[in-house]
Amino acid sequence: MKRSWIALALFSMLLCSCSTWVLKEKCQATNWFEYSQKVAYQGKYLEEDGFIKDCRGVDRINDVQLDLGFKLGREKMCTYDEIYKRATQGQPVFFKFCDGLEAPLMKKRYQDGLNIFCTNDQGYSYGKSGQDYLKVCPAQQEVQFLPGYYRGRFEYLTQFLIDKRELESKQLGNIQSYSQSESNASRAYSSIPNLLDCNSLQVYNEATKQNENRTVCSEPFYIRSQRESLYSEMSSASSSLSQARAAYADTVGKIQWAEHELAIIPHKTN
Repeated sequence: MKRSWIALALFSMLLCSCSTWVLKEKCQATNWFEYSQKVAYQGKYLEEDGFIKDCRGVDRINDVQLDLGFKLGREKMCTYDEIYKRATQGQPVFFKFCDGLEAPLMKKRYQDGLNIFCTNDQGYSYGKSGQDYLKVCPAQQEVQFLPGYYRGRFEYLTQFLIDKRELESKQLGNIQSYSQSESNASRAYSSIPNLLDCNSLQVYNEATKQNENRTVCSEPFYIRSQRESLYSEMSSASSSLSQARAAYADTVGKIQWAEHELAIIPHKTN
């Protein structure tokens, strides 16, 4: 029992170590200037972002770039023209960040943009493009926007499923093909005979200071070459098979997502 607990503890430590290493690598590769701009666009402060908190925990963060990017993100969002533009694109604006602007004028510019976005035609185009509606339209304008949006989203998801199911079929074919190739190469590899070419050679013996006749055996070149070729073929097929299975799993996940999204669209989309 004690050994089992020790083994479990060691395994847990190994998992923790691996996950920490992956996090460090991800944090190290992050462009903090660009990332912090996105945080600002999402209406969050830096200390509210979970990924930033995690990277601080493993001491893999660039505070200078983080602060510069966040300030630039706020500056870009906090102009009257940008507020209007974001409204016309169906994007939210976080007025709490823009304390240097006049609140009544900010809200007016945003509403002016929503007047363009929150229409039936724009809803259709937005839904057909596959974008998610972020609930920015006032209730009285959603009455016009949502029917168009749902109609466009229905068409988008329907075509999305057609494309992904076609891709799914092709990926299944790839999996079968790579699996067969791997199996064929494995069988051929296993059937290679274990042959040796043996020859009598004179070898100098350091101990006796004399030449001695010895039998030296080695695998024939053509056998060794065949073995290496088939091993390379097996490895390539195995790698391709793993990639094909991962791509297939990704496609299946997207199909399941689209089916769910399609099922929750209200029936009345006119």
